[in-house]
Amino acid sequence: MTRFAWAAWGLLVVVLDLPLLGWDVVPDVVGYAWLVIGLGGSAALHPAFVRARAAAAVGVPLSVVTGTPLFFGARWEPLLFGALVLGFLVWAGVVHQLLTGLLAVAPAGEEDSLRWAPALRVAAPVVALVAVIGVAASSSALGVLYPLGFVASVVVGILTVVLLHRVNRAGWFTDVAPPPPRATAQ
Repeated sequence: MTRFAWAAWGLLVVVLDLPLLGWDVVPDVVGYAWLVIGLGGSAALHPAFVRARAAAAVGVPLSVVTGTPLFFGARWEPLLFGALVLGFLVWAGVVHQLLTGLLAVAPAGEEDSLRWAPALRVAAPVVALVAVIGVAASSSALGVLYPLGFVASVVVGILTVVLLHRVNRAGWFTDVAPPPPRATAQ
């Protein structure tokens, strides 16, 4: 398995939200960590992968707040609200930048493999905006936008995972070297 494959599996873990008693059974914190690991060394490919990795790194602490019951209750409501909004924005940033990078580095003749990528690249921020409006207006009629945005984010995320797995199977990034080891002081 290539290092970039970790990014695909990480995004799948982030997309699959299965809550049980307030805990995310498939913890997003693990998914975001896998994204960070999988995108390590991809800076040589395109700057969009660096931005996706940075967004995933922001997702790690956010997912601790949104994926555990530790921050439930009236006392934590502002923090949870902010983390939920930022969580959608981070997700959109990761997906958008991953697709931007894939579109930029697609080998000649492989464009058909990414035929959904341009539409998904636009859909990710739109879906995040719909979900954020739903969260912000949860006590009004617009609150229905949150579940709609949530379901749409799952669909966009799964389609992006499919594209990432196609790229991995095609071997686009098999020659991506891991980052060089750090020099140790002797």
